Amino acid sequence: MIILKPNRGRELRINIMINIRLANLEDVKSIKQIADLLYIEMPDFVWNTEEFIEKQVEKGEYYLAEEGGKALGIISLRERNKMLFIETLAVARAIQSSGIGKKLVEFAKQFARENNFKVLRTTSFYEYGVKDFWIKQGFRLLDEPGEYKGHKFFRLECIVIHNS
Repeated sequence: MIILKPNRGRELRINIMINIRLANLEDVKSIKQIADLLYIEMPDFVWNTEEFIEKQVEKGEYYLAEEGGKALGIISLRERNKMLFIETLAVARAIQSSGIGKKLVEFAKQFARENNFKVLRTTSFYEYGVKDFWIKQGFRLLDEPGEYKGHKFFRLECIVIHNS
């Protein structure tokens, strides 16, 4: 059960049973529609381009959260330096703050554990204003922010496998 609180404080209850699955090339347009929400005006912003999405799908890095065949959210996972990175995470605008993003992060954490990654990392441009979301999901801010084409971003990580 997902509870949304639209304007005027009324609650709207929505039952959504999501399925998270590996994306395929037929999903590229649905992924792009959601990834377009991430667009920031800057040179070489590639995360919402069909070419970039297709490459990630072909590499088996993109997953789709869906209900009844409708795309609700997206996540891409990429291995770098023996760590797993959440490259992209976005939820359809109409259902943001409904718990879908949290489910996608839980999926990423489970994927990381099952594949013996100790650390899950992500980045988030300051413009997105979602630092608190990541912290609520168990991520911590790394000391040094990053910068890409003049846009600063948070660097965050979550330890998913603790040494015994």
